[in-house]
Amino acid sequence: MMMEIANRDHIGNMKGLDQKELSSGVMKLLDDNKLIYLSGAEMDLKTAPVIRKCLSAFAENGLYGYTVQDKRYNKAVKSWMARTRSANIKEEEIVVTTGTISAVNTAVKAFTSPGDGVVLQAPSYYRFDRAIRNHGRKVIYNPMIYENGNYRIDFKHLERCCSVPENRMLLICSPHNPTGRVFTKAELERMADLALKNNMIIFCDEIFGELVLDGYAFYSLLNVSEKGSIVSTSLGKSFNFTGVNQANLLIRDQDVRQKFKEQQKKDHIGSIDPFFYNALCAAYTEEGYLWTREICSLVKRNETLIRDFCVKEMPRIMPVPLQGGFILWMDMRGLGLEDEELKQFMEQQANVIGDPGSEYGNCGKGFYRLQIAAPEEKIRQMLKQLEKAYRRGGWKG
Repeated sequence: MMMEIANRDHIGNMKGLDQKELSSGVMKLLDDNKLIYLSGAEMDLKTAPVIRKCLSAFAENGLYGYTVQDKRYNKAVKSWMARTRSANIKEEEIVVTTGTISAVNTAVKAFTSPGDGVVLQAPSYYRFDRAIRNHGRKVIYNPMIYENGNYRIDFKHLERCCSVPENRMLLICSPHNPTGRVFTKAELERMADLALKNNMIIFCDEIFGELVLDGYAFYSLLNVSEKGSIVSTSLGKSFNFTGVNQANLLIRDQDVRQKFKEQQKKDHIGSIDPFFYNALCAAYTEEGYLWTREICSLVKRNETLIRDFCVKEMPRIMPVPLQGGFILWMDMRGLGLEDEELKQFMEQQANVIGDPGSEYGNCGKGFYRLQIAAPEEKIRQMLKQLEKAYRRGGWKG
């Protein structure tokens, strides 16, 4: 199956507009450099052919009216959860929402009060932090332990965080953004036990769950905890639908589901995006599944290329092993640069645009995030430019 590159021009795409602005002279390109844009968790690729074919036919039909969650939709979700998560979901457990961050906002309002705390694993995705603080709640960080190039959860500190009565929710993300960690079944069980023991809601963002790389096993919270848990799934990352604000929550706990839906009614969700409805029914098929495996193969090849190159040519830069998703977390602390200096090094010296680690909190300082669901030639060009900047900076080993 051949991966096709998407054209971002003249469609209002945010990354496309940013690239156009930077290419217009805002950024000075050194030597024979090209602008290499690897920012944001959005692939460079067209979505799966089975989806494009379906949406073309749907668009031609010309009716984009109110769309509801029916048996066809529920059947697609149920079969996909069985395929990708080995979970037997009931229809009533599927709750449609306007995106994962929207769902976090609703959950925060439904299950916590102003002044309460929500516990996150750090480094953390900044939109989670924002959603919590916007409602007058506190972000409680449980910094993950980073040693020997890998991340693990600090369960002693997490236990202390969860034991505080005012901390009412545990928010996790697996595969984790930005580190790429896929939490093990044992880790999920310990987190779920802590949440249950302390009467906390546990919300798990699994929107990268379809993109776990070979060599790693994905365990869903669906198979670990039913009591007090919410799992979010979406087409956003796995099928490059980041601009469509729709997601499915799987809420097996009836009381939690009822309380969430009560708050959702207050927020007014409206009907399902008709394009999302049809895209999901096309994506959650055998053709869609095979396409996600092709994405994983491409990402794995790119990660290996970057890792091998860094070991050989730029040993002060160490990519964190990528287990799931397509965003590579780069440990660049070996360059000894402050946050703004690191940003300038990447953008002005290497002409590479990614996401500064400082955007993910204090635990991200000295790191840099790259989106690598991209053509191999783009990754090779990025490495060529990065190496020149590395040499120019005087680093050798």
